[in-house]
Amino acid sequence: MPKMRIVHLLIGGDVAGGQLVALRLARAARARGDEVAFVAPERGAFTELAAREGFPVDVLPLRRSFQLVAAWRLARLLRRRRADVLHTHTLAAANVLARLAGAAAHVRVISHLHIENHFRPATRFALARLDNATARLAARLVAVSEDTRRAYERQGYPRGRIEVVYNGVDLPANGGYRRNDPARIGEVARLCDVKGQRELLQALARLPEARLVLAGRDLEQGGAFQDELERESERLGVRERVEFGFHDDVPALLETLDVVALPSWTEGLPLVLLEAMARGRPVVATPVGGTPELVTDGETGLLVPPRDPEALAEALRRILDDPGLARRLGEAARARVAERFTASEQERRMLEIYDDVV
Repeated sequence: MPKMRIVHLLIGGDVAGGQLVALRLARAARARGDEVAFVAPERGAFTELAAREGFPVDVLPLRRSFQLVAAWRLARLLRRRRADVLHTHTLAAANVLARLAGAAAHVRVISHLHIENHFRPATRFALARLDNATARLAARLVAVSEDTRRAYERQGYPRGRIEVVYNGVDLPANGGYRRNDPARIGEVARLCDVKGQRELLQALARLPEARLVLAGRDLEQGGAFQDELERESERLGVRERVEFGFHDDVPALLETLDVVALPSWTEGLPLVLLEAMARGRPVVATPVGGTPELVTDGETGLLVPPRDPEALAEALRRILDDPGLARRLGEAARARVAERFTASEQERRMLEIYDDVV
């Protein structure tokens, strides 16, 4: 008999930060004898990965429509899997349905809050109130950063009930700065406006010797946004210095980069920064979401305002022109991850939460 049965509810079927956190926790739970399964709104690269690792995967479309029948279907699935815990990695509408399903199936719900909600004006009032009300049905509310916790408390979640459990990564045995020629800047993120790729292209135009890797898929616009970025790179005269494309092995890619940039407009607690910092890579990011809890400007990386290509270019230039600075930032970043953001600590705390709620 398994120690307990855990079902992870995902926001999407593709590979992204929240899904990778869920997979890490699923592996840790299975390693101690728990039975773990996934539910996603559609199939994609992540569900294929989870299935290859032997995790059961069910597809249940909760994301795009707010229908109580979806909660009933999820409750029925939870009963069939005889679940003890439903661990959600979703946003407002799916969180509401998941908590109702958990109550109907007598399953304890852990709501993992990876990033703050951004509501459409037409649905903000009603959906935020439903989300706030059903948050009280959750056995635990877990945020990935202090900034994310505060955002949900401002939205109306019960104060004092949200616990912060930082994302974590494994610390490689070796990590250090190595200069490439020509210099390679990289961003690993889905291709979309809020990840700042357009500003990064504009910054690259101010750095004539550097090359740029944009590693990610255009999940939201089906390739239209990537086409737009490629046209922008042509307009800026940098197309020959830009590499587009998804990378399955992100750690291997990070090893080839001189500096990792993440000029996002909004974030939770970005895994890619943790992965880069763990490898001693200097980072340039924006002070949004939980990023300032990772990156102290001038100490463990450089911070620049969002949507400011000129400031972004200047920060990148500082690192590329000063190998000593790059090395110091990378070493301090690696030490910061080792101190507070390890995978083992994240796994330890989440497994304790599972035991507490059951």
